[in-house]
Amino acid sequence: MEMITKVLIGIVAFIHVLFLMMQMFFWDTPLIQDKLLKDFTPEQVATILAHNQGLYNGFLAAGLIWGLSTAQMSRNIEPTSIWIFFLICVVIAGIYGSITLKRPTAFLLQSLPAALALLLLWLPKK
Repeated sequence: MEMITKVLIGIVAFIHVLFLMMQMFFWDTPLIQDKLLKDFTPEQVATILAHNQGLYNGFLAAGLIWGLSTAQMSRNIEPTSIWIFFLICVVIAGIYGSITLKRPTAFLLQSLPAALALLLLWLPKK
């Protein structure tokens, strides 16, 4: 059963890598536009992608809140690993956003606070 679970998790991860590639790199190619998105106008596609981005940011926030609530509610789960993972995701998202926006806004609003939080997590505790 454990092996089947891991295989299914791997399949889900692979599918999401394909989604990532489609949404980040190939969404405006003829394959995607003419085959997968043929029933949508360009405005609808832009709205769909914007909604997806908002949802992904919600998942990042949920992961960080999960880490905070775990720290408050349970001594059995170490929240540091949760925080580190999601903060690294936020740093990467902010860097990528700043590159694609061609301005530092996403870096300043996303990456910098997350990087500072990571730094505080990694500093030795007194």
